[in-house]
Amino acid sequence: MTRAEKKTCLPGAANLEFMRTVDRSLLHRWALSEVFLTDARKTGDEEFLAAAQLPPLHAYYTGHTSRLGSPDPMLLLECCRQAETYGGHEYAGVSRSSKFLLRNWTMELPGLLTVPRQERPGELRIAVRTSNRRGSPGDVRRLTFGIDMKLAQRCLGFVRMDVGYIPAEVYDTVRMQGRNRPLVSFQDLPVQSSSVDPHLVGRSDPANVVLASATVGSDNASATVRVPLDNRSMFDHGQDHLPGMVLMEAARQLCLLGVSDLWGASANRSTAAGFDFSFTRYAELDAPLRVHIRKTEPYAHEDNLSLMLPELRTFYIDFEQEGDIIASGRMHTTTASTGVPLLDGEECA
Repeated sequence: MTRAEKKTCLPGAANLEFMRTVDRSLLHRWALSEVFLTDARKTGDEEFLAAAQLPPLHAYYTGHTSRLGSPDPMLLLECCRQAETYGGHEYAGVSRSSKFLLRNWTMELPGLLTVPRQERPGELRIAVRTSNRRGSPGDVRRLTFGIDMKLAQRCLGFVRMDVGYIPAEVYDTVRMQGRNRPLVSFQDLPVQSSSVDPHLVGRSDPANVVLASATVGSDNASATVRVPLDNRSMFDHGQDHLPGMVLMEAARQLCLLGVSDLWGASANRSTAAGFDFSFTRYAELDAPLRVHIRKTEPYAHEDNLSLMLPELRTFYIDFEQEGDIIASGRMHTTTASTGVPLLDGEECA
């Protein structure tokens, strides 16, 4: 396919810049090293573009044992989260003091294994559409974000986020109603250690492991989630709960353990290819949290994932705390074997 024939996946995205990061306060980040967004431009009443540079080396996002050479799905998700947070404040009228409440999100990455290796840091281009607005500018209470991603002239996939917003002055009251006890800060909790070997969950550094213990049955597995207070990527700023990004990391690690122990596949040649999750309660820092996965049959849907990715498997996942299911969903994994040619992917301008 010649350049003139390439599909324009994200119109206008070629003009995005990658020279500096955006204001970190608009991303709810303390450390500049955790800011990946480099540009954002409004393109319509409910549309904007964003750019993010993928770090070639990062203690958390590249600290894995994967042999696939593909972008880390959690890094892509974090870039989308940063675009959502920035755009919510700058373009959609979300107050800077509002607290964010993740209701549900979905990710599909059919182009994940088609990205060629690059010498320079990856330049991720993101197109965002907002919908389902509740509330007025300055007092927005809910938004849905539809996000498309392009990397190295390949269409990667999409993320959808349904986010609620709580005024800062009522946040503590809302949280207390769900806890029936005072809030705790992550700074007041002891650091927990993990007992799961990093290589079993695709990691090289114990600080990046979020499973404190794990048990595997014939068609299921479960683990205690470690609160990674010693990891300043997952806990960059003050939190009174476990963020959704940490829950997704816990789900991914248990799925990689399941790929190996339940399916006999290589965890080092497997990666998350997508998920869909709903959240019904905050994950508390001061109560034990368990994550459970159930093995299913191989992925059987006829869609973009099955067209582009090999050896797809789906795991059903529940997070349980204090006797309640606080989050649940599915995660899909793909395993690529040595010597198996992959599709080139959809090339776009």
